[in-house]
Amino acid sequence: MLVLLLPVVSILVYYYPNSTRAAKEKEMEWNAHVTEQFMTSLDIFTRYVYDLPSELMRNGDMRMYMAMDDDYRRIVIANEMRKYNATDAFIYNTLLYVKNIGYLFAKTGSVYSVDDFANRGVGYYYEGWPHDQMFSELDKLTLPEVRAAENVVVPGNNTIRMVTFMLPMPLGGEHSPASVLIMVKEETIIRMMNAVSDSYSGDFFIFDQQGNRLVASSDAAYTRTDDFKRVMEELGRNGAGSGIHTIEGKSYIVSHNLSEKNGWQYASLLPVTETLQDIRTLQWNTILMLLFILTVEGIVIYISIRKNYHPIKRLVDFATEVFKHEEPKQLNEIDTIRYALNELSFANTRLDERVRKTIPIVRDNILFELVSGHYTSWESFHAHGAEYGLLMNRAAVTAAVLAFETEQGTMENINALLREEEARLPEGSAGYFFASIYEQEIIFVGSHDENFSIRSYMLELQRTLYEQIGRKPVIGIGSAESAQTPEGVHLSYLQAVRAVEYVRIRGRQELLAFSEIEISQNGTVSYFAELLQSLEMAILKNEPDVAKAVLEKIIEYLASSGMPPYMVRTVYSNTISIILGGLQRFRQDDRNLLRLTDAAFQHRYSIEQMIGIMRESCDKLCDIIRETLPPVRSASQEEILAVIEEKGFDANFSLQMFADHFSMSLSGFSYHFKKTIGHNFKEYIDRMRIQKSIQLLRSTGETLDSIAQQTGYSNTSSFIRSFKKIVGTTPGQYRESQK
Repeated sequence: MLVLLLPVVSILVYYYPNSTRAAKEKEMEWNAHVTEQFMTSLDIFTRYVYDLPSELMRNGDMRMYMAMDDDYRRIVIANEMRKYNATDAFIYNTLLYVKNIGYLFAKTGSVYSVDDFANRGVGYYYEGWPHDQMFSELDKLTLPEVRAAENVVVPGNNTIRMVTFMLPMPLGGEHSPASVLIMVKEETIIRMMNAVSDSYSGDFFIFDQQGNRLVASSDAAYTRTDDFKRVMEELGRNGAGSGIHTIEGKSYIVSHNLSEKNGWQYASLLPVTETLQDIRTLQWNTILMLLFILTVEGIVIYISIRKNYHPIKRLVDFATEVFKHEEPKQLNEIDTIRYALNELSFANTRLDERVRKTIPIVRDNILFELVSGHYTSWESFHAHGAEYGLLMNRAAVTAAVLAFETEQGTMENINALLREEEARLPEGSAGYFFASIYEQEIIFVGSHDENFSIRSYMLELQRTLYEQIGRKPVIGIGSAESAQTPEGVHLSYLQAVRAVEYVRIRGRQELLAFSEIEISQNGTVSYFAELLQSLEMAILKNEPDVAKAVLEKIIEYLASSGMPPYMVRTVYSNTISIILGGLQRFRQDDRNLLRLTDAAFQHRYSIEQMIGIMRESCDKLCDIIRETLPPVRSASQEEILAVIEEKGFDANFSLQMFADHFSMSLSGFSYHFKKTIGHNFKEYIDRMRIQKSIQLLRSTGETLDSIAQQTGYSNTSSFIRSFKKIVGTTPGQYRESQK
C-alpha cells in the first residue's frame, strides 16, 4: 500500500502546486522580458524625436529668431525641412511652428498657416484640441509634452489617431522662437507592440510621467475599471517588476517598466488562465499516466509476492552472478553476501575518487554562476561555495577577463599557473581564476579593499605570464563595484567582457579598463539601418555599382573610432548576411558559398579582417550580378515622350514600370531620363499632370476627386499636396481665383 500511495501523494502534495507555481514564475519572467524589449525598441525610435529640436536649432539656414514675412524666407525653411524627411517608418509628419510669422512647415515641404489648422481637410485638425487652445499652448510651451492618442483630420479629410509630441525650440527656453509638433500614428506604435512576440496574447499600455495613458493595444472593458487604475497607480509607485494582480475578480500577470530615457511607464497584462492552459493539459496527461503506472505496478507486486518464496536464496544467486569470484571455490550463502558487500564498498571508494576529481569543475561552475548574476545574495553563494573554499567578504569586488592566443593544450598549463597564483594575491585582496565558457579565456573575480589597485596587479600578472609562457594575454578589467550584493560582480564582469572585446577588435593596447573606453555619443543606429536597407535594395535590383558604393559607406563608419564592439559585430553580421543572401540567389548549390558562409561567421575577427571579408564577398556578388545582367538598352527622346503621352496619366505609372518597359535598371534609367529630357522623372510627371489639372479647373466644373483620377493621382489628398507644392495654392483656391 505504501508503494502504491507514494507516487500519488508526491504528485498531489508536491508536483501539482510546484508545477503551477513554476509555470506562473516562468510566464512572469517572459512577460517582463517582452515588456522590457518593447520599451527598449520604442526608446530607440523616440530618441530621434527628442533630438530633433536641437538639430533644427543648429541649422544656420533657418534663422528663426529673425522676422521672416517674405516668401523667400518661407521657401528656404520649407526646403530645409525636407532634409529631415528620413524617418517615415516611425514618424508620420513633423511640423515646425515659427511663432513670429504664424506659419507651420512640414518635413514634406508643405507650408500651412495657423488658420489652416482650424479647417478640416486643409491643415491638421484636432477634434479634441480646440484651435485657439492649441496655438496658445504652443506659444507658451517651455518643456516637452506628449498628447495621448486622439483623432486628427489630416489634409484630404482622412481621420487618423495620432500621438503628438510638442517640443519647444530650444528645449527649456522661456521665449522660444518656435515649437515642433511630431505626429506618430497610434497604429505604428501598436504594430511595434505586436512585433515584439508573435505568440504573445496580452495587452500593452504606455503612460506618461503623470500616469496619463498615451497608447493602448486594446480598449478592453477591464481598462475602464477602478481596479485597473489602482493597479497602474501602485505599479507607478513601486517601479519595474512583475506580479499577479486581480482586476474585476480575474487574475492577470502584470509587468511594469519605467524608461530612463523619457520617463514613460510601460505595462503589459496577460490573463493567468491563458498561461496555465498548457500546464493543466500536462497535469491531466500525468494523471492518466499515473493510473497506468499504478495498474502495472500492482500487477508486478502481486506476481512478485506470489512467486518470491525464497527471497534470501534469490539475493544470494543475484550477488553470485554480479560479483563472480576469480577462484572457482564454492561459498556459502553468508560468505557470498559478505563478499558482495565488500565489492560494493570498493565500488563506493572508486566513485568517491571520481567525485573528488570533479571538484574543480563544480568550483568553476559556482564561480561562473556568480559572474552570470544567478546568485541574489551572498548567503546563497557562500552556502554553495564554502565547501570549495570560495569566500567574498571584502568591501569591493572586481572582475577581469584574460584572453590568450595559444593552443588548447597550453591552456591547461595556464589554468594550473593561475590557480597557484590565487595563493600569492597581494595583501588586502582575495580572488579566483576559472575557465570561461569560451576557449582561450580565463575569468578573474576578486574581493578587495577599496584602495586596492586591480589594474596594477593585472599589469604585474601580465608580465609574469609573459616570462613563464612567452605570451601576453589581452586583459579587460571591469569597474570596482560595491560588495553589498552579488549584483556588483555581475556588473563588473559585463564591463570586463566589453573591455576585452574592445581591445580585441581595435588591437591598440593589451590591457584596458572599462572606465578608459571612449565611446562616441553620436547616434548611428537609424543611419546604419538605412544603409543596410539600401544595400539590400541594390542587390535585389541587380545594381552592382550602387551596392559597392553603399558597402564602402558602411565600411567607412565601421572603421571609425569610438563605435562600441557590440555595434561593430552587429553591423558586420547584418551586412555579411545580406551579401551571402544575395550570393545564395545565384549559387544555391555552390560548395564554395558554404565554405565562405562558415568562414564569415567565425568568432573574434578584428575590424581589418571583417572589412576584408565584406569586400571580398561583395566583389564576388557584384561580378555574378554583372554576368547575369542583360545588355543595356537606350531610349530616344521620342520613344520616352511617346510612352509618357500614352501612360503618363495612369495612377499606376511609375519610374520602375518605365525602366522595365525599356529593359533598363531603375538607377540607370533614372539617370538616362534626366540626361535625355532635362528634368527629374517625378518633377516632369507632376508638372505635366498639374498642367492638365489647371486646364480642367478652368474649363470644367468637375469635382476635385474626378480631376485627380483623370490626371493620374491615386487619391484627392495627394493631388492637393502636389498642386499646392507647384502652383502655391490649393486647387479649390485656384478655381475661385479664376472665377
